[in-house]
Amino acid sequence: MPVCPHNIPTILIVDDEPFNLEFLELVLKQQGYNIITANSGRKGRMLAEQEQPDLILLDIMMPGENGFECATVLRLSPETSEIPILFLSALDDDANTSKGFDAGAVDFIAKPFAYKEVIQRIRLHLKLMSCDRQLKAERPAVSREKPLEADFPVKGSRAFYPDHPRSSGRFMHESVILTEKSESHLLLNCSEPCPEQLPATIKELLAENSGPLFRPSETLRNIGIGLKNNFSSNNEISAAYIHLDREDESLTVVNAGALPVILLRRDKPPQLIERQSGNLGSLGMGLPPCSTYDIKRGDRVFMFSREMLNSFAREGDAINELMEAFHLSSGVDIETACQAAGEMLLRNGEQPEGILVGIEG
Repeated sequence: MPVCPHNIPTILIVDDEPFNLEFLELVLKQQGYNIITANSGRKGRMLAEQEQPDLILLDIMMPGENGFECATVLRLSPETSEIPILFLSALDDDANTSKGFDAGAVDFIAKPFAYKEVIQRIRLHLKLMSCDRQLKAERPAVSREKPLEADFPVKGSRAFYPDHPRSSGRFMHESVILTEKSESHLLLNCSEPCPEQLPATIKELLAENSGPLFRPSETLRNIGIGLKNNFSSNNEISAAYIHLDREDESLTVVNAGALPVILLRRDKPPQLIERQSGNLGSLGMGLPPCSTYDIKRGDRVFMFSREMLNSFAREGDAINELMEAFHLSSGVDIETACQAAGEMLLRNGEQPEGILVGIEG
């Protein structure tokens, strides 16, 4: 007797145009997929949570809740955060493509499209998701290969206050050099003192999960999974991860439950990049949302640990003071700017048990 395949993936199609829904449903059913459809972002999210599809085809231009908004909410929900999203849209310019990837999409299919291309893209991403899950299950969370270390290639483009911070065991900063013109910085804050082996583990996880194969969201997701597999779940860890590429003048920020990152661009007021999701690891295999910004030479971004704000009764007051200090010191070098802002946060002249990090475009 003939056999049936073990795995028949289910695909959710979300589009407000009846013709698109009917056409894609017909084509994909002919390929053997199970298909469910929704004609709005809100209904699509409800079906995604109820039916747990293996992949979502999502239109961008819809009335009410558009595709970007729908994808962002799907990424923030633990029930749907791991489902790969492919955008279908005529908005295939750089700005909208970047916005879509920040919202959590894994791919863009430009309209009008050839149905064979849609089939191939779907098959590719379903296979990638299957392989990713299998690798995560089989491989150790942390590689035992000691990471290589390097010096920063561009001097004077970053600063730290204090130069040698006293650690309370509740924060950690680490950085990655990707090329001569690109670098990434990770700042963790822990609710409990960190285990002694955490710094070495973070270095290993960063070395294993950064580089040209990884988007910033993937890097932070994988670090969260690695930490969750290796350390107590009682220790709540928030994280801010920034990737600066001076070659294409872009800055990507992933804020998983952390304090705001401050972006200071020339001739513009300081901008707060608030938390975009829950704490590190809260989305499981789902990609945490991120934001991408244009950044020019002389623009700056700052991140800081919670201990730096202890001299203020309210964190909001301290953050406002920091924004003002960074804005007023925008005309001096970044080392002086960090020094001035750090000293403003001092309590009784005592060095805080925290760190302030500044990076310049």
